[in-house]
Amino acid sequence: MPIGSRAFEILEILARSGGKLVSKYHLMERVWPGAVVEENTLQFHISAIRKAFGADRGLLKTVAGRGYRLLGRWNVLEAPEPEHRFDNAERNPKPPFRSNVPIAASALIGRSEPRQHLLDVLSAYRVVTLTGPGGIGKSVLALEVARSIFPALEGDCWIVELASLSDPALVPAAVSVALGLRLAGSVISAESVARALDRERLLLVLDNCDHLINAAAKLAETIVRLCPNVSVLATSREILRIEGEYAYRVPPLDVPPLRQDDEDVIRGYSAIQLFNARLIALDAGSSAGPGNLPFIAAICRHLDGIPLAIEFAAARVATLGLQQTTDLLDDRFSLLTAGRRTALPRHQTLRAALDWSYELLPEAERALLSRLAICAGGFTLEAATAVMGDLGVTATMVAEGIASLVAKSLVSLDASASFGRWRLLETIRAYALDKLAESGEGEQVARRHAEFYRDLFALAAAGPSVDLNDLPRYVRDIDNMRTALEWAFSRDSQKVDIGIGLAVAAGPVLLATSMLPECYRWSEQALLVLDDTRRGTSDEMRLQAALGYSLMFTRGGGNEARAALDRSLSIAEVRGDLTYQMWLLSALNIFHFRGGNRELTLQCAKRSLAVAEALGDPAAFALAHFVLGNSLYLTGDLRGAQAEFETAIENRSRAQRASKVYFGFDVAAPAAMGLASTLCLQGYPRQATEQAHLILEDARHIKHSITLSLTLIHAVLLFLWTGDLETAEKVTDWYISNGRAHSLALQVLVGRGIKALLAISRGDSQIGVDTLQNCVQELRAARYGMMASPFNLSLTEGLAATGRFDEAMSVINDGIQLVEMNGDLIYMTELLRVKGVLLLSMRQPDVEEAERLFDRSLELSRQQGARASELRATADLAKLMSAHGRREDARILLEQMIAWFKGQDTADLKAAERLLTTLELK
Repeated sequence: MPIGSRAFEILEILARSGGKLVSKYHLMERVWPGAVVEENTLQFHISAIRKAFGADRGLLKTVAGRGYRLLGRWNVLEAPEPEHRFDNAERNPKPPFRSNVPIAASALIGRSEPRQHLLDVLSAYRVVTLTGPGGIGKSVLALEVARSIFPALEGDCWIVELASLSDPALVPAAVSVALGLRLAGSVISAESVARALDRERLLLVLDNCDHLINAAAKLAETIVRLCPNVSVLATSREILRIEGEYAYRVPPLDVPPLRQDDEDVIRGYSAIQLFNARLIALDAGSSAGPGNLPFIAAICRHLDGIPLAIEFAAARVATLGLQQTTDLLDDRFSLLTAGRRTALPRHQTLRAALDWSYELLPEAERALLSRLAICAGGFTLEAATAVMGDLGVTATMVAEGIASLVAKSLVSLDASASFGRWRLLETIRAYALDKLAESGEGEQVARRHAEFYRDLFALAAAGPSVDLNDLPRYVRDIDNMRTALEWAFSRDSQKVDIGIGLAVAAGPVLLATSMLPECYRWSEQALLVLDDTRRGTSDEMRLQAALGYSLMFTRGGGNEARAALDRSLSIAEVRGDLTYQMWLLSALNIFHFRGGNRELTLQCAKRSLAVAEALGDPAAFALAHFVLGNSLYLTGDLRGAQAEFETAIENRSRAQRASKVYFGFDVAAPAAMGLASTLCLQGYPRQATEQAHLILEDARHIKHSITLSLTLIHAVLLFLWTGDLETAEKVTDWYISNGRAHSLALQVLVGRGIKALLAISRGDSQIGVDTLQNCVQELRAARYGMMASPFNLSLTEGLAATGRFDEAMSVINDGIQLVEMNGDLIYMTELLRVKGVLLLSMRQPDVEEAERLFDRSLELSRQQGARASELRATADLAKLMSAHGRREDARILLEQMIAWFKGQDTADLKAAERLLTTLELK
């Protein structure tokens, strides 16, 4: 049986144990004495033994966590001792072992784990085949493994290069010549080579078997069957498919992920290490200097981590420079041609490397490969069958073709998918797209591709509600959808219908996955070509909704966003589409909430509640109560807001399908954080902050950018209020990061404003004021009013701290006027209080007006039930009273307020307690 020597040693130890348990540690110590061996190395050999046992594999039992037992009855036959032993002096000197494996010209980069893995495998299996596409480094890795194994092999190590052969019948002869065998007869066969090797101990490396796969397979199978001490290491784009073979698919080099910008981290990836090593060898190491590594990472990603392509690219950087090479990579097959002069012809250009594999394919597989290239990011069997489109070509036939291309390393199975899905490496895809263009079938195949994905995404576009359990199905094909849209809108008007259908179908998925800039782009593109026959239809309603929503969050609350949302809502009302009405009213509620318009915010909230009642869907009720809670919070009705947030949370938990949400927006976390903010203002900061920390912990799993955005902004305001500036800054960084990741420019701008607000709170007023003023101007231009009052309050305090009292008074007056106009009264208590503090800070304090403002702030705080605001106003009023001879009144007022907050812990409470202590001492 084709089993390695180490595996046979393990079998012998188990057989001698008489069926007793042999611990895994004992086996490793006996078989690899003095060596440090990982447990998975032992497991390789156990697997090889079971494979050799075939139907009797159950004889080898695993005792979990302990070791192994060999069942059955075994006879151990000892070999007879030789009658005469030679002592050392009488022995014939053993000839040195021979090898034709060349010495390495340079260190092998990024392959230490595959190398060690293959060394372990070769001690368990006698036939190991390295597979993978052209340029992946099969030969280089095989040579390194051979060099590493030779010192401990106690036998010869021969490499036979088959690339130059064209006749399969010459394979045995090539091996015979390479090994220096003397064979009688005119015909050299696999059997004659095997008989000549007899009991020789050696490793035979058969390199580049691709075009002679059947002959190479026959030779390898014959050798391992007749020669017990010979192992075979082969390289080929497909496996040999012989008994006892272990197939190893050589992986690409590791490349940094898309958004990795840390240069120290980037340097650790093997693709980057190879690129930089080649630059240094070409005396172009300066190209890998600080600031350039992200560009090198982009090149390596673009080339799929294929070593041959990376070497070519590094050579081009050495002559053209980094930027020029990056710009020209789309024409990679013309650019990447700087192979080594001594390399095989097919390794001297990237195109030649792929031509070699392509030309070996039968005609049907060439057609399949070129048509599959239209699929970006992967494809299913259904998609592959659709793009083939030929009459008489069945799904079974396509599946067989895909399986053959996978075996030949031109298509890869997507192991991350739970269903059948495959992909082409981008380099192979680019090559195959060229072949598709040469065939003249490009337009026809692109149409079939676009129609298939239009129909697929239409399943998700039945309404604005998206089941998050179904979302991954569509997310995997976002690249295909994008490719189809690019094709549809870049052609003549005959393709417009397909483009519009695609844009309509794509909208809900793009929104649910927070791809808002793309949603805006394709919705706008489709609306521009919408003719009169489609006006007022479901298609226009969906496109306007997607346009308005994505525009609102990426560019602000301008007229274009509102017009799109209003237009979509009017069509939904005419058509009686309740689900779209529900979603659009909630979107308009958020739109007006961000603009600070109390009247319109409440109006949309109440209308959404009426629609939710008509729908009778708990998810719709949850959304309606959430937007109503936000609206009441804005107007200062904290008790009402609390009740609505609680009802929203209750309905969300009662929803029959907990994954059903509107365009990906899930109210669970925002409603819970809104409730926490409400509790904080009502005078329960400890309960509020504890709840907020729990919500933030769960929020790490939120994938939807808008859901996360609304959750985080409530959290930031809560921690700012309690004076926990450290936590507020961490959440702000998270908020900014979420905005940058999803192109939410206004969110990033708000985050910058909050950072400036934090600087002012910490005493760095000048820098904070300058930054905050710029942010306020940009937000005002975008008609984003949600943070206007918090920013005006902070600006007032910062300007006063720098002695700019007139500017501070202007800002606070503008803030009060804005609240009176918009009705977002939740901020009025603070605006009145801060204006009172400002009046007392001026060169000629207006004590009477300041006290009147404090009284108004207290009165409004009590009306709203905002104990937290009441505490601040009380503390400032107590300071004023104490400073003007009414110390006892101040003490009583402050003492009563502090007693209510007993057991809480906020910056405001600590400041009030310090003030009370000074009043009592006096």
